[in-house]
Amino acid sequence: MKRLKWGRGNSRKGIAVVRTIAVVLVAFFVFVFFFFESRVSPFMSDYTIMKGKQMMTELFSDKVSEKLDDMNLTYDKLMNISYSQSGEVQSLNTDVVSINRLKNEVTSELSEVLNDEYEYVAKIPVGSLLNSEFFSGLGWNLEFNNVVTGDVTSDFRSEFETGGVNQTIHRLYIDITGSLLIIAGGEQEPIELTVSVLVGETVLVGGVPQLMNVD
Repeated sequence: MKRLKWGRGNSRKGIAVVRTIAVVLVAFFVFVFFFFESRVSPFMSDYTIMKGKQMMTELFSDKVSEKLDDMNLTYDKLMNISYSQSGEVQSLNTDVVSINRLKNEVTSELSEVLNDEYEYVAKIPVGSLLNSEFFSGLGWNLEFNNVVTGDVTSDFRSEFETGGVNQTIHRLYIDITGSLLIIAGGEQEPIELTVSVLVGETVLVGGVPQLMNVD
């Protein structure tokens, strides 16, 4: 039986193959790094911020609905309407005590949640990272844990709209403004978010009435 001899030629070829593989691997990892930095990283940042805004919008809206139910408040309990002898609305007056109580409880509880650092998970399909409409939404989800912290303020706002012949629609909103900080992937992104939540509405007979005590 003949023995295979490993000569200098074979040794050089082996070294050349190893070097080639090493160069290919280095090039591959460099490509992956720059691809991640140029496309994936900005996309992840934009997506997590968008998801954070979405979560905060839902949180603000749900908190207002929760407090309205807990306090058993409706439009009629927040607004006092005075009528003329002909049945038309003359003026609207807010129930200042109920308005301020609602505003304070919503603001206080949201601030407490955010001071404890609200956590949420952003799930990004792998295909979406390729920045291609064809692959968008495809593949398994990559999960990224993120945190939102900050402070909130709130104010009430009235809106009038013509509803029909001799009718006016009055809507009462609470505007919640958050000065927030989204912490994602070791980076911090400050954002300002204002969410308008409809508290109640009614149809008034007549033109736009005088409005009092909506602060």
